[in-house]
Amino acid sequence: MKSVSPSFAAALAGPTTQIAQLIAMYFASGVVALNSMNRPLDFGGVTYRGAAGLGEIGQINDSAGSEIKGLQLTMSGLAAELLALALADATVVQGVRLVIRLALIGSDGIVIDAPVDWDGYLDTMSIDADGEKCVISATAESSAVDLLRGNPMTTSNADQQALYPGDRAFEYIESQDGIPVVWPTKQYYIDSR
Repeated sequence: MKSVSPSFAAALAGPTTQIAQLIAMYFASGVVALNSMNRPLDFGGVTYRGAAGLGEIGQINDSAGSEIKGLQLTMSGLAAELLALALADATVVQGVRLVIRLALIGSDGIVIDAPVDWDGYLDTMSIDADGEKCVISATAESSAVDLLRGNPMTTSNADQQALYPGDRAFEYIESQDGIPVVWPTKQYYIDSR
């Protein structure tokens, strides 16, 4: 279960609230920030351009199991500059960070809070154009996939020195490897009295 800030919870209980999704894609050439409304929204120093009706985000599945599901994004009817950006970055889309936030907007039109709803990386992008309309489809994988990757570090002195130079915690760990440790038997304690 995701937790929300007290201001977010209080605004939800208020009489008039609006909710929008904020999508930020961090390309090398700049941030592409869009929202699900038809007007721009500012949050965290980023202006999210209104893209109501232009795109669709696949269902975000949070499961308690070990299966980590990706996400599908599609956009159609794009402005020329966004299409140009997609064409320019089509070859370098893999690994681009993608953050989706659920924004709560107050009656004054200002974003109250926007906790992260999904965080991950773009994987593939395809562009289908037929002369009249253009559809960009992208897939993304959750950053939770990183949790399934192993840690290349070991409990060796070399790795400890790389992390903390001068630390002697693992100095003798390799020389002690494979040496049997013999504990005294119960008889030792009886005889030593």
